Amino acid sequence: MALLLTGLLLLLFFPASAQLLDSSQLLQQKFFLSLEEARVQPEAVYRLNLEKQKLTEIPDEVFQFPNLQELNLSRNKITTIPAALSSIPFLQVLDLSGNMIDSMPPSMGALVHLRRLNLSGNKIGTLIPEIGQMKELRVLNLGDNNLHQLNSAIGNLSHLRNLILQKNRIDSLPAEMGKLKSLYYLDLWGNNISKFPPEMAELKHTLKVIDMRVIALNPEDQDEILMLLPETDIYFSTGCNCH
Repeated sequence: MALLLTGLLLLLFFPASAQLLDSSQLLQQKFFLSLEEARVQPEAVYRLNLEKQKLTEIPDEVFQFPNLQELNLSRNKITTIPAALSSIPFLQVLDLSGNMIDSMPPSMGALVHLRRLNLSGNKIGTLIPEIGQMKELRVLNLGDNNLHQLNSAIGNLSHLRNLILQKNRIDSLPAEMGKLKSLYYLDLWGNNISKFPPEMAELKHTLKVIDMRVIALNPEDQDEILMLLPETDIYFSTGCNCH
């Protein structure tokens, strides 16, 4: 009897119909705009938007929607990312921008289906090596944080197309950047980078746009970068008024 009850509970909270949707299917799903609305139809919650709710933490109830695949918690007052976030099995889109988060837990590496991750506008100082486990990432936005360097594991993100790192304190890029063969757009606006690793020449046919404005670069450094990536549109600040 106890086993039968356990089985019924599992079917209730994790139905057999739960599955990973493709991008077009996900966009067709309703965006639930509150927990009150979502709890009425928990199995129908594929997309949940809780932005600007004055949240100081991620509500535990969020982890109980078995089909959740897109979660927007932007512009709140969240300070930590709980390990329980990794229990959302099919999460593809996560927006935690505009909060007060200062670190990423290693458990985030378990979010292997993530395609878009936005952590911009926080206080994150270190990029965890587990980022390399999120191999489905297409868009990674870490802009406006406190990063000084990137972990070499970023080179594992073979599907990454857009990497946004503007308004950090990064002064160098790892050689593993040259492994990002799908990278199309790189935003380095307002960092401290003056040189690229030679390995980035491997991206000369795929990397189409780099934003290097608001970085004080002398003409020699600019020329070296241009020669490394001759087919890339690279935007530099003109003159010396870079700050």
